[in-house]
This record gives sequence, structure tokens and C-alpha cells, in this order.
Amino acid sequence: MSTKLQQNYKKLNFIHPFLFSLFPVLFIYSQNVHELPVQEIILPVLSILSAAVLMWFFARFITKNNEKSGFIISLLLVLSFSYGHIYLLVDDFTLGNSDVGRHQYLLIPFAISFIAGTYYFVKTKRRLNNASTITTAIAATLLVIITINIVAYNMENIDSVNGKIITSNTSLDVIDPNTITLPSNMDEIKNYPDVYYIILDGYMSSNSLKEFLNHDNQEFISYLTDKGFNINHNSYSNYPSSNLSIISTLHMKYLNFLDNEQVGQVQIPKKMFIENTVMQNFKSAGYKIINIQRPFPFISSESLFDSTTCERNEYIDSELFSMTIKTSILVFLLEKWEEHELREAALCNFSELTIQQQKFNEPIFVFSHILIPHPPYLFGPDGESVSSVRPQGLESWEDQEGYINSVKFANKKIQLVVEELLNNTKDPPVIIIQADHGIGFDFEPSNPNKEGITQKMSIFSAYYLPGIEKNPSYDIITPVNTFRIIFNSYFNTDYDLLENKMYLTDDNSADYFIDVTDVLTSP
Repeated sequence: MSTKLQQNYKKLNFIHPFLFSLFPVLFIYSQNVHELPVQEIILPVLSILSAAVLMWFFARFITKNNEKSGFIISLLLVLSFSYGHIYLLVDDFTLGNSDVGRHQYLLIPFAISFIAGTYYFVKTKRRLNNASTITTAIAATLLVIITINIVAYNMENIDSVNGKIITSNTSLDVIDPNTITLPSNMDEIKNYPDVYYIILDGYMSSNSLKEFLNHDNQEFISYLTDKGFNINHNSYSNYPSSNLSIISTLHMKYLNFLDNEQVGQVQIPKKMFIENTVMQNFKSAGYKIINIQRPFPFISSESLFDSTTCERNEYIDSELFSMTIKTSILVFLLEKWEEHELREAALCNFSELTIQQQKFNEPIFVFSHILIPHPPYLFGPDGESVSSVRPQGLESWEDQEGYINSVKFANKKIQLVVEELLNNTKDPPVIIIQADHGIGFDFEPSNPNKEGITQKMSIFSAYYLPGIEKNPSYDIITPVNTFRIIFNSYFNTDYDLLENKMYLTDDNSADYFIDVTDVLTSP
């Protein structure tokens, strides 16, 4: 290396904090590269890099030294972006009667480490040139390794989405022979019933609530029955997750032509949601399609919705940025904001359900996916605000009391919705209240038993089908047939009912979809 090149390199040996600022974003992206588009990198990289540059200039103004400023900012970045990982690692760890995994305890050693490290770098008389060079080389090496992995994956999978999903057997563009056509007589359209499809996320069947959680849900069941609902006590989800279950329901077919890699590709389920058969049918019959939106990754402006309400305030318009902050010391601020947004979204979902029929002259199909009683458990039984304390609080199923309280609150809100819909509309609407999957208190994915599978797959399912003499909901035990029944009953289509099948998913299985129908239906 020439003397001039060495001098230029030494002038830049303090850039390690800027390299470290890129590392958390690229590392998290590399772990989720199969789910996130590459453009997701731009916002978090620019934001964190800009913050690192500004902080370096501020530290440089104080210390008057490039190397010392670089080490102070690198220390801050390493501590900040390791915090979230350690927070998750020590969650639920107790020392005596103290829960050391809570923020107020975990922040103390991080603050002490930063203060002590900063004091050392400010006061040290040592020249830090060599240490800066080594640190910069380490940071650059880590970035190169991660970048190579990302580039290699994207080059190998650049055509995987279109190449796998759009085939003669699995194309989403196949014309449905039963598609409803728009009637020529507009009066006929106006006589169509409004249809409300209300998804209560993670609401298990009343039988399972009683068996596994010792919660008697009979008061709610009796209320709905008195109102004319038919409750299916033996209803199961076709799939154990929201995206598979809802997309299967809205396409009125099974999704077993997909594999685990395709399911993980965000573009594929998003495309399937946007082009779903149920909404296309309603649209072609002259319906207005309304989305009472909860946070759901497949909602898009490209979809069939004519109206969308209850959209969240997207304080971070990047999933990767949100994931990165969750690994940082700012995670506790993000959790509180998310709790507030999720709570407001759920309340908005319930309130908006009752006013949609006032907005349109045409019949309406209302899609409402409400994140209750799914965790986080943010409501008490009477709707009082409850805070999620743990980092897993946004995902964990472990708080059984919190789940039951969420069920009680959902019941009260649904009763208010039903009262409004049945009393304040000239013609009674079709109302489907259905869960997308059950819960997983005792579910072990690596070794599932019948009890765990039943909890995971059993779902609440209630149908209000006005004008139907023989209510067919007794014959439905899985959602894949829900809209086949609706269209046959009200639009004179001729959909065959599919055999009711229930599937778990297993990333380690060659088949991916594991048929558990016999497990659930056998005595």
C-alpha cells in the first residue's frame, strides 16, 4: 500500500460507527429476506445512518477528536441495538422476587456501560488510531458477509415468485364458472342483502373454552341464538394462521398447492388477498366492498375495496424499520405506541360496523378483521385499558386470564353491533361472525397432541342468514365452505360444498400441510 493511500486510509479509520449503523438493518433484513422487498432497506438505513452522522458531529464538537467521537458513537449503537435482543433473551427471568427482564431493571446496566465507556474514551490519553483501524475493518467485514448473503439469495430467487405461483395448476387468474354477474335490473340489486363478515381473531369455540379454560360462554351463545343466529359448535379452522385461513375462506378453496417458501413470500398471499374470489363475486353483483381495517399485511390500495375505515396511523411506514427498532433500546417506546394504536383500531372496528349501511344506496359487503381476543390483551372484560408488559406481550398466548377477559369484552361489543344491525336496518343483513383460528396455550408445534391441536384449530362460528328456511350453518364445520353456502343461498350459484379438512403447517415437513382432520373429528 502506497504512503498516500495509507494516509487516506488513516483519515477514514474512524468511520466504523457509520458502518455499525448499517449492520442492524442489513442483519435483520438478511434474516427476513424471503418476506421483505429489498426497497424496505432504504428508510431505516437512511434514518439510522443520518442519526449516526449527526451524533458523531456532536461528539466531535465536544471531544475535538475523530477517533474518540467514533468510539463513543459505536459504543452507543452497539448497546442500543443489542438491547432488544437481550431484552427478549432475559424475559421472564427472575432473581428472587424481582423480574429482571423489565425495562426499569435492564436499562440500568446499559446506561452504566455507556456512561463508563464514554468517560474512558473522553479521558484516555492513548492514541486510538490502531484501535479505530481494527474496529473499522471488523465492521466492514461483517457488512460484506451480510451483503454477500443478501445478494446471493436475491439472485437465486429473483424469479421464484412468478415461476412457482403462476402455473397452469395454481394460477390465480382462472375464471370461476360460478362467478356472479351483474343483474340488468337495478331493483334486483337493491334487494340483495347486506353481508357482514366479522373475523374475531383467535376466538376459540365455546366447547373448547369450557374444556380447556373452564370458561362458560353460554350467556353469549344464548344471546345470539335468541336473535336468530345458528352457532356451529363443531367448527374448525382449515389452517392454523390468519393469512392462510382468511385467504382460503375468501377464495373458497384449499391452499395446499402452495409450499412453505411460497407462503412465506409476502407477494404471494398479498396477491391472493387482492384477487380473492368472494369480493370479486360481490363486486360483480353490484355490491360496494367495505374494509373495516385492522392491521393486516395484505390490505392494499390495489384491492377490491370501495371504502376503507379505521386505518392505523403508520408512524413507521416500513416493516423492516419497525423490526429494527424492536431490537433497539427504543423498543419500550414502540411497544407503548403499538398498544395505543391497536387499542384504537379495535374500538374503531366495532364502532364502524354499525354505520356502514347508512353510506351507500347499493348493497354492501363488509369485511372486518378485528384483533380480539388475539394477543396483545389490551382490554379488560368491560373494555378498560390493560397494558402489555412483556416483549412477547404482542404475540404470547400465555396469559389465559387476559385471553378470557378479551373474549368477554369481544362478546359485549358484538352484542352491541348485532343490536344495531338488526334493529336499525330495513332489511336484515347476513351476518357471519367467525374466527380465523383458535389459540395455542398447550400447542407444541414440534410435538402436537390432540388437546393442543383442538385448541389451535377450534373456532367460534355463528351465522345469521335471514330468509333461509333450513339454515345450512349446521352443515358447515370449516370456513372454506362459508361463502359457497352464502352464494348458493342468496345468488342462485351452484357451488359444490368441499370436504371439510383441517391442516397444520410444518416447515420441517416435505408436505408442509399436515392433515389433522381425523385427529379433530375422531371420538
